[in-house]
Amino acid sequence: MLTWSSAPFLRVALAYIGGVAGYLYLGQQWAGSAAPWAAGLVLLYLLSWLWSQRHPTPAATDAVGLVGLLAVAALGFARSQAVTESRRPDHLGHLAPRIEFYRATVDEAPVVRANTFATTLRVQAVRVAGRWQQASGGIRVSVPRHETAGSVPAPRYGQVWLVQGAPELSKGPANLGEFDYRRYLQYQQVYHAQFVHQGQYKVLGYAPLSWPVAISQRTAAVLDDVLRRYVPSVREYALGTALVLGFKDDIDQETKQAYANTGTTHIMAVSGLQVGLLFAALQWLLARVPLGGPVGGRRLLTAGLGLVLIWSYAFLTGLSASVLRATVMFTLVILGQAWERQSSLFNTLSAAAFCLLLYNPYLLCDVGFQLSFLAVLSIVYLQPRIVRWLDVHNAVLDRRRSWHAPVVQKSYEATSWLADAGWQLTALSVAAQVATFPLGLYYFHQFPFNFLLSNLIAVPISSLAVYVGVVLLLVKGLVVLPAQWLPWLDWLPRAVGWVFEQLIWLFNEYIFLIGRLLPGAVVGACTSARGKHCWCFCLSARFARSWLPAVWPGRAGA
Repeated sequence: MLTWSSAPFLRVALAYIGGVAGYLYLGQQWAGSAAPWAAGLVLLYLLSWLWSQRHPTPAATDAVGLVGLLAVAALGFARSQAVTESRRPDHLGHLAPRIEFYRATVDEAPVVRANTFATTLRVQAVRVAGRWQQASGGIRVSVPRHETAGSVPAPRYGQVWLVQGAPELSKGPANLGEFDYRRYLQYQQVYHAQFVHQGQYKVLGYAPLSWPVAISQRTAAVLDDVLRRYVPSVREYALGTALVLGFKDDIDQETKQAYANTGTTHIMAVSGLQVGLLFAALQWLLARVPLGGPVGGRRLLTAGLGLVLIWSYAFLTGLSASVLRATVMFTLVILGQAWERQSSLFNTLSAAAFCLLLYNPYLLCDVGFQLSFLAVLSIVYLQPRIVRWLDVHNAVLDRRRSWHAPVVQKSYEATSWLADAGWQLTALSVAAQVATFPLGLYYFHQFPFNFLLSNLIAVPISSLAVYVGVVLLLVKGLVVLPAQWLPWLDWLPRAVGWVFEQLIWLFNEYIFLIGRLLPGAVVGACTSARGKHCWCFCLSARFARSWLPAVWPGRAGA
Protein backbone atom coordinates (compact mmCIF):
# COMPACT_ATOMS: atom_id res chain seq x y z
CA MET A 1 0.00 0.00 0.00
CA LEU A 2 1.27 3.49 -0.85
CA THR A 3 1.97 5.67 2.20
CA TRP A 4 3.26 9.22 2.47
CA SER A 5 6.27 8.07 4.50
CA SER A 6 7.44 5.76 1.70
CA ALA A 7 7.24 8.55 -0.89
CA PRO A 8 7.93 11.87 0.84
CA PHE A 9 8.81 13.61 -2.43
CA LEU A 10 5.33 12.84 -3.75
CA ARG A 11 3.89 15.52 -1.50
CA VAL A 12 6.45 18.05 -2.71
CA ALA A 13 5.74 17.25 -6.36
CA LEU A 14 1.96 17.47 -5.88
CA ALA A 15 2.27 20.84 -4.09
CA TYR A 16 4.50 22.17 -6.87
CA ILE A 17 2.08 20.90 -9.52
CA GLY A 18 -0.74 22.62 -7.64
CA GLY A 19 1.15 25.92 -7.82
CA VAL A 20 1.84 25.50 -11.55
CA ALA A 21 -1.80 24.65 -12.24
CA GLY A 22 -2.89 27.61 -10.13
CA TYR A 23 -0.91 29.98 -12.31
CA LEU A 24 -2.00 28.39 -15.60
CA TYR A 25 -5.71 28.50 -14.81
CA LEU A 26 -6.06 31.38 -12.35
CA GLY A 27 -3.03 33.64 -12.27
CA GLN A 28 -2.03 34.50 -15.83
CA GLN A 29 -3.80 37.86 -15.65
CA TRP A 30 -2.03 38.84 -12.44
CA ALA A 31 0.23 41.77 -13.29
CA GLY A 32 2.38 41.66 -10.16
CA SER A 33 5.33 39.39 -9.46
CA ALA A 34 4.84 36.30 -7.32
CA ALA A 35 8.55 35.95 -6.52
CA PRO A 36 8.45 38.09 -3.30
CA TRP A 37 5.49 36.08 -2.01
CA ALA A 38 7.27 32.80 -2.72
CA ALA A 39 10.46 34.05 -1.06
CA GLY A 40 8.49 35.22 1.97
CA LEU A 41 6.80 31.81 2.35
CA VAL A 42 10.14 30.02 2.05
CA LEU A 43 11.59 32.29 4.76
CA LEU A 44 8.52 31.68 6.94
CA TYR A 45 8.99 27.93 6.51
CA LEU A 46 12.66 28.11 7.54
CA LEU A 47 11.83 30.15 10.64
CA SER A 48 8.95 27.82 11.52
CA TRP A 49 11.20 24.80 11.10
CA LEU A 50 13.83 26.28 13.42
CA TRP A 51 11.12 27.04 15.99
CA SER A 52 9.68 23.52 15.75
CA GLN A 53 13.12 22.04 16.47
CA ARG A 54 13.13 23.84 19.81
CA HIS A 55 9.49 23.06 20.58
CA PRO A 56 8.90 19.62 19.03
CA THR A 57 5.21 18.75 19.15
CA PRO A 58 3.02 16.87 16.62
CA ALA A 59 0.92 19.98 16.03
CA ALA A 60 4.01 22.10 15.35
CA THR A 61 5.38 19.50 12.95
CA ASP A 62 2.10 19.37 11.04
CA ALA A 63 1.90 23.17 10.87
CA VAL A 64 5.47 23.46 9.59
CA GLY A 65 4.74 20.79 6.99
CA LEU A 66 1.70 22.69 5.74
CA VAL A 67 3.69 25.92 5.52
CA GLY A 68 6.40 24.07 3.59
CA LEU A 69 3.90 22.67 1.08
CA LEU A 70 2.37 26.11 0.67
CA ALA A 71 5.86 27.53 0.01
CA VAL A 72 6.49 24.84 -2.63
CA ALA A 73 3.15 25.68 -4.28
CA ALA A 74 4.10 29.36 -4.31
CA LEU A 75 7.42 28.39 -5.87
CA GLY A 76 5.54 26.57 -8.65
CA PHE A 77 3.35 29.63 -9.21
CA ALA A 78 6.34 32.00 -9.29
CA ARG A 79 8.41 29.75 -11.53
CA SER A 80 5.57 29.43 -14.05
CA GLN A 81 5.18 33.18 -14.09
CA ALA A 82 8.92 33.70 -14.59
CA VAL A 83 9.21 31.43 -17.65
CA THR A 84 6.16 32.92 -19.40
CA GLU A 85 7.75 34.85 -22.25
CA SER A 86 4.68 36.96 -23.01
CA ARG A 87 5.24 38.82 -19.71
CA ARG A 88 8.63 40.13 -20.82
CA PRO A 89 8.74 43.84 -21.68
CA ASP A 90 10.59 43.16 -24.96
CA HIS A 91 8.19 40.45 -26.13
CA LEU A 92 7.20 40.84 -29.77
CA GLY A 93 3.52 40.69 -28.77
CA HIS A 94 3.78 44.36 -27.82
CA LEU A 95 5.12 45.23 -31.28
CA ALA A 96 3.69 42.63 -33.68
CA PRO A 97 1.32 44.82 -35.75
CA ARG A 98 4.09 47.35 -36.46
CA ILE A 99 6.96 44.95 -37.26
CA GLU A 100 8.53 45.45 -40.70
CA PHE A 101 11.34 42.89 -40.47
CA TYR A 102 12.59 40.55 -37.77
CA ARG A 103 15.72 38.49 -37.23
CA ALA A 104 15.19 35.05 -35.72
CA THR A 105 16.83 31.63 -35.33
CA VAL A 106 15.29 28.28 -36.31
CA ASP A 107 14.73 26.55 -32.99
CA GLU A 108 13.67 23.03 -33.98
CA ALA A 109 13.87 20.49 -36.76
CA PRO A 110 11.13 21.11 -39.35
CA VAL A 111 7.94 19.11 -39.46
CA VAL A 112 7.44 17.86 -43.02
CA ARG A 113 3.84 18.14 -44.19
CA ALA A 114 2.25 17.48 -47.55
CA ASN A 115 2.85 20.96 -48.95
CA THR A 116 4.77 22.86 -46.28
CA PHE A 117 7.59 22.79 -43.77
CA ALA A 118 6.61 23.91 -40.28
CA THR A 119 9.11 25.08 -37.68
CA THR A 120 9.55 27.56 -34.84
CA LEU A 121 11.64 30.73 -34.96
CA ARG A 122 13.01 32.44 -31.87
CA VAL A 123 13.17 36.20 -32.39
CA GLN A 124 16.23 38.26 -31.39
CA ALA A 125 15.47 41.63 -32.98
CA VAL A 126 12.71 43.44 -34.86
CA ARG A 127 12.59 46.55 -37.05
CA VAL A 128 9.81 49.01 -36.26
CA ALA A 129 9.50 52.37 -38.04
CA GLY A 130 12.88 51.89 -39.64
CA ARG A 131 14.74 51.22 -36.38
CA TRP A 132 16.00 47.88 -35.04
CA GLN A 133 15.45 46.95 -31.43
CA GLN A 134 15.93 43.86 -29.29
CA ALA A 135 12.94 41.55 -28.96
CA SER A 136 12.05 38.06 -27.80
CA GLY A 137 9.34 35.52 -28.54
CA GLY A 138 8.51 32.54 -30.70
CA ILE A 139 6.83 32.44 -34.12
CA ARG A 140 5.44 29.32 -35.78
CA VAL A 141 6.22 29.65 -39.47
CA SER A 142 5.06 27.57 -42.42
CA VAL A 143 7.15 27.54 -45.59
CA PRO A 144 5.83 26.06 -48.87
CA ARG A 145 7.83 23.06 -50.03
CA HIS A 146 7.44 24.02 -53.68
CA GLU A 147 7.42 27.46 -55.32
CA THR A 148 7.34 28.49 -58.97
CA ALA A 149 11.16 28.56 -58.95
CA GLY A 150 11.34 24.94 -57.82
CA SER A 151 11.74 23.06 -54.55
CA VAL A 152 12.35 25.06 -51.39
CA PRO A 153 15.14 23.80 -49.09
CA ALA A 154 13.99 22.59 -45.70
CA PRO A 155 14.71 24.86 -42.74
CA ARG A 156 17.61 23.67 -40.58
CA TYR A 157 18.04 24.05 -36.85
CA GLY A 158 20.35 26.94 -36.06
CA GLN A 159 19.82 28.97 -39.23
CA VAL A 160 19.47 32.72 -38.69
CA TRP A 161 16.70 34.23 -40.82
CA LEU A 162 15.82 37.76 -41.84
CA VAL A 163 12.06 37.74 -42.43
CA GLN A 164 9.89 40.45 -43.93
CA GLY A 165 6.40 41.08 -42.62
CA ALA A 166 4.54 41.13 -39.33
CA PRO A 167 3.50 37.87 -37.64
CA GLU A 168 -0.08 37.44 -36.51
CA LEU A 169 -1.54 35.98 -33.35
CA SER A 170 -2.13 32.25 -33.69
CA LYS A 171 -5.71 31.41 -34.56
CA GLY A 172 -7.93 29.28 -32.37
CA PRO A 173 -9.92 26.23 -33.49
CA ALA A 174 -12.58 26.81 -36.11
CA ASN A 175 -15.03 24.37 -34.47
CA LEU A 176 -15.89 23.69 -30.87
CA GLY A 177 -14.28 20.52 -29.61
CA GLU A 178 -11.53 20.68 -32.22
CA PHE A 179 -7.88 20.43 -31.16
CA ASP A 180 -6.78 23.85 -29.90
CA TYR A 181 -3.49 24.29 -31.74
CA ARG A 182 -3.21 27.87 -30.50
CA ARG A 183 -3.18 26.77 -26.88
CA TYR A 184 -0.69 24.03 -27.71
CA LEU A 185 1.67 26.65 -29.19
CA GLN A 186 1.22 28.94 -26.19
CA TYR A 187 2.39 26.13 -23.93
CA GLN A 188 5.54 26.10 -26.10
CA GLN A 189 5.90 29.88 -25.55
CA VAL A 190 4.83 30.54 -29.13
CA TYR A 191 2.04 33.10 -29.54
CA HIS A 192 2.39 34.16 -33.19
CA ALA A 193 2.37 32.51 -36.60
CA GLN A 194 3.23 33.48 -40.17
CA PHE A 195 3.14 31.89 -43.60
CA VAL A 196 6.44 32.79 -45.23
CA HIS A 197 7.15 32.49 -48.97
CA GLN A 198 10.66 31.97 -50.28
CA GLY A 199 11.02 35.60 -51.31
CA GLN A 200 10.09 36.84 -47.83
CA TYR A 201 13.09 35.50 -45.95
CA LYS A 202 16.84 35.22 -46.31
CA VAL A 203 19.26 32.94 -44.47
CA LEU A 204 21.87 35.19 -42.87
CA GLY A 205 24.06 32.54 -41.30
CA TYR A 206 24.23 29.69 -38.83
CA ALA A 207 24.21 30.35 -35.07
CA PRO A 208 22.22 27.68 -33.16
CA LEU A 209 20.77 28.58 -29.81
CA SER A 210 22.26 25.36 -28.42
CA TRP A 211 25.33 23.76 -29.95
CA PRO A 212 24.75 20.38 -28.21
CA VAL A 213 21.27 20.22 -29.72
CA ALA A 214 22.64 21.22 -33.14
CA ILE A 215 25.32 18.53 -33.08
CA SER A 216 22.80 16.01 -31.75
CA GLN A 217 20.32 16.69 -34.55
CA ARG A 218 23.01 16.45 -37.23
CA THR A 219 24.16 13.13 -35.75
CA ALA A 220 20.59 11.85 -35.73
CA ALA A 221 20.26 12.84 -39.40
CA VAL A 222 23.37 10.79 -40.24
CA LEU A 223 21.92 7.76 -38.44
CA ASP A 224 18.64 8.29 -40.27
CA ASP A 225 20.53 8.09 -43.57
CA VAL A 226 21.95 4.73 -42.45
CA LEU A 227 18.46 3.35 -41.87
CA ARG A 228 17.29 4.80 -45.17
CA ARG A 229 20.13 3.04 -47.00
CA TYR A 230 19.77 -0.40 -45.42
CA VAL A 231 15.96 -0.50 -45.24
CA PRO A 232 14.96 0.07 -48.88
CA SER A 233 11.21 -0.41 -48.39
CA VAL A 234 9.60 3.01 -47.89
CA ARG A 235 6.96 1.90 -45.41
CA GLU A 236 9.35 -0.21 -43.31
CA TYR A 237 11.96 2.55 -43.31
CA ALA A 238 9.38 5.11 -42.12
CA LEU A 239 8.33 2.90 -39.20
CA GLY A 240 11.88 1.82 -38.44
CA THR A 241 13.28 5.32 -38.15
CA ALA A 242 10.27 6.33 -36.01
CA LEU A 243 10.84 3.35 -33.72
CA VAL A 244 14.60 3.79 -33.29
CA LEU A 245 15.22 7.52 -33.85
CA GLY A 246 11.80 9.15 -33.44
CA PHE A 247 11.50 10.61 -36.98
CA LYS A 248 7.85 10.25 -37.98
CA ASP A 249 7.63 12.58 -41.00
CA ASP A 250 7.59 9.76 -43.58
CA ILE A 251 4.77 7.72 -42.01
CA ASP A 252 1.64 7.91 -44.15
CA GLN A 253 -1.75 8.84 -42.74
CA GLU A 254 -3.24 5.36 -43.27
CA THR A 255 -0.54 3.80 -41.11
CA LYS A 256 -0.93 6.44 -38.39
CA GLN A 257 -4.67 5.80 -38.29
CA ALA A 258 -4.18 2.03 -38.12
CA TYR A 259 -1.90 2.39 -35.10
CA ALA A 260 -4.27 4.86 -33.43
CA ASN A 261 -7.19 2.44 -33.90
CA THR A 262 -5.24 -0.39 -32.23
CA GLY A 263 -3.79 1.57 -29.32
CA THR A 264 -0.17 1.18 -30.44
CA THR A 265 0.70 4.76 -31.39
CA HIS A 266 3.03 4.97 -28.38
CA ILE A 267 5.34 2.43 -30.03
CA MET A 268 6.11 4.85 -32.88
CA ALA A 269 7.43 7.48 -30.45
CA VAL A 270 10.92 7.25 -29.00
CA SER A 271 10.38 7.52 -25.25
CA GLY A 272 10.65 5.44 -22.09
CA LEU A 273 10.16 2.14 -23.93
CA GLN A 274 13.39 2.46 -25.91
CA VAL A 275 15.41 3.91 -23.02
CA GLY A 276 14.19 1.15 -20.70
CA LEU A 277 14.95 -1.56 -23.24
CA LEU A 278 18.54 -0.36 -23.66
CA PHE A 279 19.14 -0.18 -19.92
CA ALA A 280 17.58 -3.62 -19.41
CA ALA A 281 19.86 -5.06 -22.10
CA LEU A 282 22.91 -3.52 -20.39
CA GLN A 283 21.91 -4.98 -17.04
CA TRP A 284 21.39 -8.39 -18.64
CA LEU A 285 24.83 -8.30 -20.25
CA LEU A 286 26.66 -7.13 -17.13
CA ALA A 287 24.95 -9.80 -15.03
CA ARG A 288 26.61 -12.42 -17.25
CA VAL A 289 30.06 -10.86 -17.37
CA PRO A 290 32.39 -12.13 -14.62
CA LEU A 291 33.54 -8.98 -12.86
CA GLY A 292 35.68 -9.07 -9.77
CA GLY A 293 35.73 -6.65 -6.89
CA PRO A 294 33.18 -5.73 -4.24
CA VAL A 295 29.44 -5.67 -4.86
CA GLY A 296 29.35 -1.90 -4.34
CA GLY A 297 31.92 -1.33 -7.07
CA ARG A 298 29.99 -3.53 -9.49
CA ARG A 299 26.82 -1.59 -8.71
CA LEU A 300 28.54 1.73 -9.35
CA LEU A 301 29.99 0.39 -12.61
CA THR A 302 26.54 -0.67 -13.79
CA ALA A 303 25.14 2.74 -12.87
CA GLY A 304 27.95 4.59 -14.66
CA LEU A 305 27.63 2.52 -17.84
CA GLY A 306 23.84 2.84 -17.69
CA LEU A 307 24.00 6.63 -17.47
CA VAL A 308 26.47 6.79 -20.35
CA LEU A 309 24.25 4.50 -22.44
CA ILE A 310 20.93 6.28 -21.95
CA TRP A 311 22.37 9.79 -22.30
CA SER A 312 24.29 8.74 -25.41
CA TYR A 313 21.06 7.38 -26.88
CA ALA A 314 19.27 10.63 -26.02
CA PHE A 315 22.03 12.58 -27.75
CA LEU A 316 22.01 10.35 -30.85
CA THR A 317 18.24 10.70 -31.25
CA GLY A 318 18.32 14.50 -31.34
CA LEU A 319 17.64 15.29 -27.67
CA SER A 320 13.89 15.28 -28.25
CA ALA A 321 11.61 16.23 -25.35
CA SER A 322 10.12 12.73 -24.98
CA VAL A 323 13.54 11.07 -24.79
CA LEU A 324 14.83 13.67 -22.32
CA ARG A 325 11.83 13.02 -20.05
CA ALA A 326 12.51 9.31 -20.04
CA THR A 327 16.25 9.81 -19.65
CA VAL A 328 15.84 12.07 -16.59
CA MET A 329 13.46 9.54 -15.03
CA PHE A 330 15.79 6.60 -15.62
CA THR A 331 18.76 8.66 -14.42
CA LEU A 332 17.14 9.06 -11.02
CA VAL A 333 16.20 5.36 -10.94
CA ILE A 334 19.80 4.35 -11.78
CA LEU A 335 21.25 6.69 -9.17
CA GLY A 336 18.84 5.32 -6.59
CA GLN A 337 19.93 1.77 -7.38
CA ALA A 338 23.59 2.73 -7.20
CA TRP A 339 23.16 4.08 -3.66
CA GLU A 340 20.68 1.34 -2.70
CA ARG A 341 17.81 3.84 -2.52
CA GLN A 342 15.09 1.52 -3.76
CA SER A 343 12.43 2.23 -1.14
CA SER A 344 9.81 3.53 -3.54
CA LEU A 345 9.60 4.10 -7.26
CA PHE A 346 6.83 6.60 -6.53
CA ASN A 347 9.40 8.75 -4.76
CA THR A 348 11.79 8.51 -7.72
CA LEU A 349 9.07 9.32 -10.25
CA SER A 350 7.94 12.26 -8.12
CA ALA A 351 11.51 13.59 -8.02
CA ALA A 352 11.80 13.21 -11.80
CA ALA A 353 8.53 15.06 -12.37
CA PHE A 354 9.56 17.83 -9.97
CA CYS A 355 12.93 18.30 -11.69
CA LEU A 356 11.38 18.43 -15.15
CA LEU A 357 8.66 20.86 -14.06
CA LEU A 358 11.19 23.01 -12.24
CA TYR A 359 13.04 23.34 -15.53
CA ASN A 360 9.87 23.96 -17.57
CA PRO A 361 6.54 24.22 -15.69
CA TYR A 362 4.63 24.20 -18.98
CA LEU A 363 5.52 20.52 -19.39
CA LEU A 364 2.54 19.93 -17.12
CA CYS A 365 0.31 20.75 -20.10
CA ASP A 366 2.22 18.44 -22.46
CA VAL A 367 0.15 15.40 -23.44
CA GLY A 368 3.23 13.20 -23.64
CA PHE A 369 4.33 14.22 -20.15
CA GLN A 370 0.90 13.48 -18.70
CA LEU A 371 0.52 10.14 -20.44
CA SER A 372 4.07 9.00 -19.64
CA PHE A 373 3.95 9.66 -15.92
CA LEU A 374 0.40 8.46 -15.44
CA ALA A 375 1.15 5.24 -17.32
CA VAL A 376 4.33 4.56 -15.33
CA LEU A 377 2.65 5.34 -12.01
CA SER A 378 -0.22 3.05 -12.88
CA ILE A 379 2.13 0.28 -13.99
CA VAL A 380 4.18 0.52 -10.80
CA TYR A 381 1.09 0.44 -8.58
CA LEU A 382 -1.44 -1.72 -10.45
CA GLN A 383 0.59 -4.18 -12.53
CA PRO A 384 1.85 -6.29 -9.56
CA ARG A 385 -1.67 -6.42 -8.14
CA ILE A 386 -3.20 -7.50 -11.44
CA VAL A 387 -0.53 -10.18 -11.86
CA ARG A 388 -1.51 -11.68 -8.50
CA TRP A 389 -5.04 -12.31 -9.76
CA LEU A 390 -3.84 -15.40 -11.65
CA ASP A 391 -0.90 -17.74 -11.02
CA VAL A 392 -0.48 -18.65 -14.68
CA HIS A 393 2.98 -20.17 -14.26
CA ASN A 394 1.96 -22.76 -11.67
CA ALA A 395 -1.42 -23.34 -13.33
CA VAL A 396 0.38 -24.72 -16.38
CA LEU A 397 2.97 -26.68 -14.39
CA ASP A 398 0.24 -28.30 -12.29
CA ARG A 399 -0.89 -30.14 -15.40
CA ARG A 400 2.50 -31.80 -15.71
CA ARG A 401 2.75 -35.38 -14.48
CA SER A 402 5.73 -37.35 -13.27
CA TRP A 403 5.12 -40.08 -15.83
CA HIS A 404 5.35 -37.66 -18.76
CA ALA A 405 8.32 -38.08 -21.07
CA PRO A 406 11.27 -35.66 -20.57
CA VAL A 407 10.38 -33.88 -23.80
CA VAL A 408 6.84 -33.30 -22.56
CA GLN A 409 8.19 -32.10 -19.21
CA LYS A 410 10.35 -29.54 -20.98
CA SER A 411 7.43 -28.43 -23.15
CA TYR A 412 5.35 -27.76 -20.05
CA GLU A 413 8.16 -25.64 -18.59
CA ALA A 414 8.46 -23.65 -21.82
CA THR A 415 4.69 -23.24 -22.05
CA SER A 416 4.48 -22.04 -18.45
CA TRP A 417 7.19 -19.46 -19.13
CA LEU A 418 5.45 -18.18 -22.25
CA ALA A 419 2.05 -18.10 -20.54
CA ASP A 420 3.47 -16.19 -17.57
CA ALA A 421 5.24 -13.71 -19.87
CA GLY A 422 2.00 -13.17 -21.77
CA TRP A 423 0.08 -12.63 -18.55
CA GLN A 424 2.72 -10.18 -17.29
CA LEU A 425 2.47 -8.20 -20.53
CA THR A 426 -1.33 -8.27 -20.41
CA ALA A 427 -1.29 -6.96 -16.85
CA LEU A 428 1.12 -4.23 -17.87
CA SER A 429 -1.10 -3.14 -20.77
CA VAL A 430 -4.22 -3.12 -18.60
CA ALA A 431 -2.48 -1.12 -15.87
CA ALA A 432 -1.23 1.48 -18.35
CA GLN A 433 -4.61 1.82 -20.05
CA VAL A 434 -6.49 2.24 -16.76
CA ALA A 435 -4.63 5.49 -16.08
CA THR A 436 -4.50 6.81 -19.63
CA PHE A 437 -8.10 5.93 -20.61
CA PRO A 438 -9.63 9.28 -19.47
CA LEU A 439 -6.85 11.31 -21.11
CA GLY A 440 -7.19 9.33 -24.32
CA LEU A 441 -10.87 10.19 -24.53
CA TYR A 442 -10.29 13.82 -23.60
CA TYR A 443 -7.48 14.50 -26.06
CA PHE A 444 -8.12 12.04 -28.88
CA HIS A 445 -11.87 11.39 -28.46
CA GLN A 446 -11.48 7.64 -28.89
CA PHE A 447 -10.36 4.51 -27.08
CA PRO A 448 -9.43 1.20 -28.80
CA PHE A 449 -10.81 -1.90 -27.11
CA ASN A 450 -8.42 -4.11 -29.07
CA PHE A 451 -5.33 -2.71 -27.30
CA LEU A 452 -4.78 -5.99 -25.42
CA LEU A 453 -4.70 -8.09 -28.57
CA SER A 454 -2.51 -5.64 -30.46
CA ASN A 455 -0.01 -4.90 -27.68
CA LEU A 456 0.37 -8.55 -26.72
CA ILE A 457 2.24 -9.25 -29.96
CA ALA A 458 3.24 -5.77 -31.11
CA VAL A 459 5.26 -4.85 -28.01
CA PRO A 460 7.55 -7.93 -28.08
CA ILE A 461 8.13 -7.61 -31.84
CA SER A 462 8.78 -3.88 -31.64
CA SER A 463 11.11 -4.39 -28.66
CA LEU A 464 13.13 -6.91 -30.64
CA ALA A 465 13.12 -4.52 -33.61
CA VAL A 466 14.56 -1.76 -31.40
CA TYR A 467 17.45 -4.01 -30.43
CA VAL A 468 18.08 -5.04 -34.03
CA GLY A 469 17.88 -1.42 -35.21
CA VAL A 470 20.44 -0.32 -32.62
CA VAL A 471 22.68 -3.25 -33.60
CA LEU A 472 22.42 -2.13 -37.25
CA LEU A 473 23.67 1.34 -36.33
CA LEU A 474 26.47 -0.11 -34.20
CA VAL A 475 27.58 -2.56 -36.88
CA LYS A 476 27.61 0.16 -39.52
CA GLY A 477 29.70 2.33 -37.24
CA LEU A 478 32.21 -0.49 -36.73
CA VAL A 479 32.67 -1.34 -40.41
CA VAL A 480 32.40 2.13 -41.95
CA LEU A 481 36.18 2.70 -42.01
CA PRO A 482 37.38 -0.88 -42.78
CA ALA A 483 34.79 -1.08 -45.59
CA GLN A 484 36.70 1.64 -47.43
CA TRP A 485 39.43 -0.93 -48.14
CA LEU A 486 37.35 -4.13 -47.74
CA PRO A 487 34.02 -3.44 -49.49
CA TRP A 488 32.78 -6.97 -48.83
CA LEU A 489 32.37 -6.05 -45.12
CA ASP A 490 29.24 -4.13 -46.09
CA TRP A 491 27.36 -7.42 -46.22
CA LEU A 492 27.18 -7.40 -42.40
CA PRO A 493 25.05 -4.24 -41.98
CA ARG A 494 23.05 -5.34 -45.03
CA ALA A 495 22.21 -8.63 -43.31
CA VAL A 496 21.23 -6.89 -40.06
CA GLY A 497 19.22 -4.34 -42.06
CA TRP A 498 17.32 -7.16 -43.79
CA VAL A 499 16.40 -8.70 -40.41
CA PHE A 500 15.33 -5.29 -39.14
CA GLU A 501 13.17 -4.71 -42.21
CA GLN A 502 11.45 -8.09 -41.83
CA LEU A 503 10.66 -7.43 -38.18
CA ILE A 504 9.14 -4.05 -39.03
CA TRP A 505 7.15 -5.66 -41.86
CA LEU A 506 5.83 -8.35 -39.49
CA PHE A 507 5.01 -5.77 -36.83
CA ASN A 508 3.16 -3.55 -39.31
CA GLU A 509 1.26 -6.42 -40.93
CA TYR A 510 0.06 -7.59 -37.54
CA ILE A 511 -1.29 -4.12 -36.69
CA PHE A 512 -3.17 -3.93 -40.00
CA LEU A 513 -4.48 -7.48 -39.46
CA ILE A 514 -5.96 -6.52 -36.08
CA GLY A 515 -7.53 -3.48 -37.73
CA ARG A 516 -9.13 -5.64 -40.41
CA LEU A 517 -10.38 -8.30 -37.97
CA LEU A 518 -11.83 -5.75 -35.53
CA PRO A 519 -12.61 -2.74 -37.70
CA GLY A 520 -14.90 -1.02 -35.23
CA ALA A 521 -13.47 -1.85 -31.81
CA VAL A 522 -13.08 1.84 -31.00
CA VAL A 523 -15.06 3.81 -28.45
CA GLY A 524 -15.35 7.50 -29.21
CA ALA A 525 -16.92 10.64 -27.81
CA CYS A 526 -20.17 11.63 -29.46
CA THR A 527 -20.51 15.17 -30.72
CA SER A 528 -23.92 16.81 -30.61
CA ALA A 529 -25.38 18.96 -33.34
CA ARG A 530 -24.43 22.04 -31.34
CA GLY A 531 -20.78 21.07 -31.56
CA LYS A 532 -20.31 20.33 -27.85
CA HIS A 533 -19.04 17.00 -26.60
CA CYS A 534 -21.73 14.95 -24.92
CA TRP A 535 -19.37 12.64 -23.08
CA CYS A 536 -21.44 9.55 -23.50
CA PHE A 537 -19.65 6.66 -25.09
CA CYS A 538 -20.76 5.27 -28.40
CA LEU A 539 -19.41 2.62 -30.69
CA SER A 540 -17.88 4.08 -33.80
CA ALA A 541 -19.78 4.21 -37.04
CA ARG A 542 -17.43 1.64 -38.50
CA PHE A 543 -18.48 -0.82 -35.80
CA ALA A 544 -22.09 -0.33 -36.71
CA ARG A 545 -21.42 -0.76 -40.43
CA SER A 546 -19.29 -3.88 -40.01
CA TRP A 547 -21.00 -5.77 -37.17
CA LEU A 548 -24.62 -4.59 -36.94
CA PRO A 549 -25.78 -6.22 -40.21
CA ALA A 550 -24.40 -9.55 -39.03
CA VAL A 551 -26.23 -9.58 -35.68
CA TRP A 552 -29.38 -7.68 -36.74
CA PRO A 553 -29.98 -8.19 -40.48
CA GLY A 554 -33.14 -6.14 -40.43
CA ARG A 555 -31.18 -3.03 -39.55
CA ALA A 556 -28.52 -3.40 -42.25
CA GLY A 557 -29.82 -0.43 -44.21
CA ALA A 558 -30.56 1.74 -41.19
